[in-house]
Order: sequence, then C-alpha cells, then structure tokens
Amino acid sequence: MKNQPLIKPPTKRELLTLRLMILLGVGAMVFFMANLLAESVRGNGALYAMLMTAFFFTCLTTLYEWYHYFSITIPKEPPVNKTYTVDIFTTFCAGEPYEMIEETLRAIVAITYPHSTYLCDEAEDPYLKRLCAQLGVHHVTRLEKKNAKAGNINNALRQSSGELCVVLDPDHVPAPDFLDPIVSHFNDPSIGFVQIVQAYKNSEESLIAKGAAQQTYQFYGPMMMTMNHYGTVLAIGANCTFRRAALESIGGHAAGLAEDMHTAMQLHAKGWKSVYVPAVLARGLVPSTLSAYYKQQLKWSRGVFDLLVTVYPKLFTQFTLRQKIHYALIPLHYLSGIIFFLNFLIPILSLCFHTSPMKMDITEFGLIALPFLTMVVLIRQFVQWWVMEDTERGFHVIGGLLMIGTWWVFILGFLYTLFGVKVPYVPTPKDGKEANNWPLNIPNLVILLLSLFSISYGLYTDWNPYNLTMSVFAGLNAVFMGFTVLIS
Repeated sequence: MKNQPLIKPPTKRELLTLRLMILLGVGAMVFFMANLLAESVRGNGALYAMLMTAFFFTCLTTLYEWYHYFSITIPKEPPVNKTYTVDIFTTFCAGEPYEMIEETLRAIVAITYPHSTYLCDEAEDPYLKRLCAQLGVHHVTRLEKKNAKAGNINNALRQSSGELCVVLDPDHVPAPDFLDPIVSHFNDPSIGFVQIVQAYKNSEESLIAKGAAQQTYQFYGPMMMTMNHYGTVLAIGANCTFRRAALESIGGHAAGLAEDMHTAMQLHAKGWKSVYVPAVLARGLVPSTLSAYYKQQLKWSRGVFDLLVTVYPKLFTQFTLRQKIHYALIPLHYLSGIIFFLNFLIPILSLCFHTSPMKMDITEFGLIALPFLTMVVLIRQFVQWWVMEDTERGFHVIGGLLMIGTWWVFILGFLYTLFGVKVPYVPTPKDGKEANNWPLNIPNLVILLLSLFSISYGLYTDWNPYNLTMSVFAGLNAVFMGFTVLIS
C-alpha cells in the first residue's frame, strides 16, 4: 500500500491568512517595543536594561518562529524508479534494556523494503550476538571506542556497502513501511539525507514525558516543514536516512555531543541538499524522569553551543545566506536559560531594593502588550493545522513550564562551552528509573524561596502599586519553579 502523507500543505488561502497574521504580529511587536523604549517609562537603569534585554530576546525568538511559519512546505513523493541497497543501523550501549533493543531489531528486520540490518554493539554483548544470529542481523562492534555514537556508526559504515544508510536510535521502533516514502527522494542526486518525524510512544508515562514531548510538536510540524522551503532541513539523531556518498564526502558521520546537527552542517557546507518528510514512521521514547531530561538537555545545549563557536565559523563561507541565518539562530533556544534567569532576578531585585525597571502601571503595560500577546497565541494556534497528529494540538503549558524550569541546565551548557568543560556523551536513560531528584531541584528551589522572600519583604516595607506589580511577577516565577519541583 502506498504511504499517504498525514497532513496536507497549506492552501493558497491558508498561506495568505497565515502571512497576514504574521505581518499583523510584527506590527503589534513594533508597537509594544516602541512604547517600552520611550524615555518617559524608564525606571532603574540596571533593571530596565535587564528587562529590555529579555524583551528584545523574546521578540527575536518570536520572529525566528514566525520566519519558520511563513513558507510551510511539504514535498511531493517522487515516483519510484529504482531499488536502492539500504543498510539500517541501530546502536547498543551497556546497561540499555534488552527488551527495548530486541523490539527494535525485530521491527527493523520486518521492514518490507529490501535492506540489511546492523546492530552497532558497544558492549560486545553475548546475548545480543546470539539474538542477531537468530534474526539475521549483522552484529558489529569495535575495539577503539572513540567519538561515541558517531564513531560507532562510522565503524559500521566501514563494514557495509549500502547506497543508503539509515540511523535509528535503539528505542525507536519503525513501521514495516518505514522506507517506502523515503527512498524515492534520493532519485535527485543532490539529496544528501532525508529526515522524518521523531515521534514518541510514552508521552503519557509522566508529566516530564508529556512536557518533553510537547516541546517538539511545533518543531517537527511547521518549523521543520519550512526548512524544506529554504533547503536546510536538520538531521536529527534518529530516523535519518543518508546517502552513503554524501557521508563519505565529509569523512563519515561527524562527531560531537550534537553529532546529528554537526553532520548536517558538514553536508550542507559541501552543497548536499536535505528533505523533510512529515510522516510518523517510527515511535521512540522521550525522557520520562527529570534526571534523564536534564542529562539530555545539558548534552544538547553544550553540543549546540560548541558547534556555534568552533564549527560554524569554519564553515560560514560555504553556507548559503539562509543557512548562515539558520545555524546562527538555532542556539537561541538554549540561550533562553539566561533570559529566564534575568526574568527571575528583576522582580526579586525590585522588591528587595524598592525600585522598578519601568514607570508604568500594570494596566498600561497590559494594554500595550495585549495586541502582541494576542497575535503570538493566535499564530501558534493557527499553525497547529500542520502539527503531525490531532493529539499534538493545544497550548502545551506543561512543555513551556518544564522548559522554564530547565533554565539553569541551559546556562550550565553555555558556561561549560565558555570554559571548555567537557560533557561525556551518555545515551539518554531509557528505563524510566529515576535518580535522586533533590539535588537537581536546588536551583529552582533557590529561585522559589528568593521570590517568596522578596514578595514578603517588598510588601511589608512598602505597599505601593509598583511593589504589587513586581509581587505578581515574582509570584508567577515561584509557581513556575514549584511546578517543576512537584512534577519531578
């Protein structure tokens, strides 16, 4: 049976409506910032500078998001005119559950398109050797264990010969028709890799899992679809199919904590193109515990910042203009940790030192912010026509709160990059077993307690409108921190 796309591209009317909404949103943003930049509203100089930094960052990230909603594109599936030889790789590290890797291996073997299956076993596990022999899977291992996952994949590449190479994470279980809507895109000899959706099967396991999954819905929906439009689809660590010749042109899968993004950068710099097929053809596991989620986010933030300061400058001249913009702005997601921290500090300092960043009451602020906030919400809801599944629609509150509670992890990734502190490449834990969470909650508990103290102190010493306004914001921050602590 021919695989049908889960979603349809925007009609001309839908696209026009969306673009008009974005233009109205930009107008509302300009109105908001113009009012805040007026000299008459400036309060304490340091606090005002902190507040405007946060607002400028918010506007920049919003523009980046809207930029990705402007040209949502879903590629047509080309006709099948040849059969490719395909190698499918999945990995195993000591300690990962046998049940998980066995389920994945059996599903890979069951893929209907002709292929060879490889288990890249870092542990040289006797049980998995026997399982591979039973299933007809090539079992490969290596003596020199360097470059983590990338090195493991490259070792298998040297022992295989397929024209196409699929990288599947060991927790991602593919459907039998996994390859069907993918392979024909390689009819175009300029295509270096094809990425599909990274979907999850355990998002209801915990509130952490639900929040982590919610954070991906917009990205794997309209944002990745627009990357099709400007030719810079990202390679994600799972479910990506590469042309072997493309990987060989860059010396194999690139290494690093963000090896998938590094590989995409190297391929795009070489002139290879990429395609995003918005179809759910495999489902994996999202982190379901706070420790697993934080480990994943620290690895990604450290890896992405490292690419920005080490790889991006070297490849800059080889990128197209839009690729330059693309790879420069991706780290904005992790820089949000610093902005969240500023947002926590502003009301705390205001209440403790009896000052305010702005000479504006909350009603006046609400009136100038309302048009901008309204357009942000409306655009977000409108583009949810292009998320992958109906269950992904909504306000994604849990995902947003979980991200705010990850502020200190993002800052840690930034500082580790700044001072050259290495983070080991450790696969995200997949067994759902939780480590002791209390040490991980200390930064959020500190902000929670400081916020509550500042409210008590500020209102006790001076019950004025500015303190009342700052108390509202400090109270919200305390609720945000308390939520992350509770769901952990």
